[in-house]
Amino acid sequence: MREDAAGEPVPPPAPPGRSLRQAIATGVALVVVLGVSSAFGAAAYFVLITLAIALAVFEAIDALQQRGRRPNLAFALACSLALLVAAYASRPALFGVVLAFALYGGFALSLRSSRGPSPASDVAWTLLVVGWIGGGGAAAASLLVASSGRSLLTAFILVAAADDVGAFFVGRTWGAHKLAPQVSPGKTWEGFAGGLVAAVAAGVVAGTVVEPLGVVGGVVLGALCGLIAPVGDLVESLFKREMGIKDSGRLLPGHGGVLDRLDALIFCAPAAYLYVIFFVT
Repeated sequence: MREDAAGEPVPPPAPPGRSLRQAIATGVALVVVLGVSSAFGAAAYFVLITLAIALAVFEAIDALQQRGRRPNLAFALACSLALLVAAYASRPALFGVVLAFALYGGFALSLRSSRGPSPASDVAWTLLVVGWIGGGGAAAASLLVASSGRSLLTAFILVAAADDVGAFFVGRTWGAHKLAPQVSPGKTWEGFAGGLVAAVAAGVVAGTVVEPLGVVGGVVLGALCGLIAPVGDLVESLFKREMGIKDSGRLLPGHGGVLDRLDALIFCAPAAYLYVIFFVT
């Protein structure tokens, strides 16, 4: 370590933080892509979901492989995308079949000669990635094919994004009390509250625009996102901490990887879908 003139150690300079300008530009671009996909119909929207989930699965499996694990990428992708197809085809009965295939197929692959030193753990990681990321994507695809699904899915995504934006700016300005310091030191209770308020406000706006939702439904959707999205964020932080990485990838300038952007969405999507199906449509 370097020393100053008095012989005192000088800590190394902190790594530069993310560029806020880059993050905003990337966020705007993502909103444009989302809007264009929605305008072109459910099929285009589904293609976008499929691409995003495939990239997120790749990032998770790649992180595991970098830590010496041996989950099979092609198998995890196939199982995750099978969940999406079953959801888009409105065949939820196939979900259990796909998950069972992921479990038993994973065990079969663990018998291959190129298996790692902990094959049973690799099966568990594979099943976790499929259920966590593929399952969240399947919930989004199920919401897409519901009545008024494109509008409701877009509303859900924007409400969840509002939670993230509100949490970031409030936490950055007033954050003082750590939410889960051992998992994600940057998260604060002030940011959590700011995100919740922003999500509910966005839900009110969405409820006035998306007719099946309504203002009350928008408030409930906002509250769901505001309460569950931070958990999804912390879950991914927990995963990254165990894998020893800061970001899931570098595809999105200012945002990290695709999984870094989807963490809250895939965790919230099942709750949002169940709420919409049972109480909105």
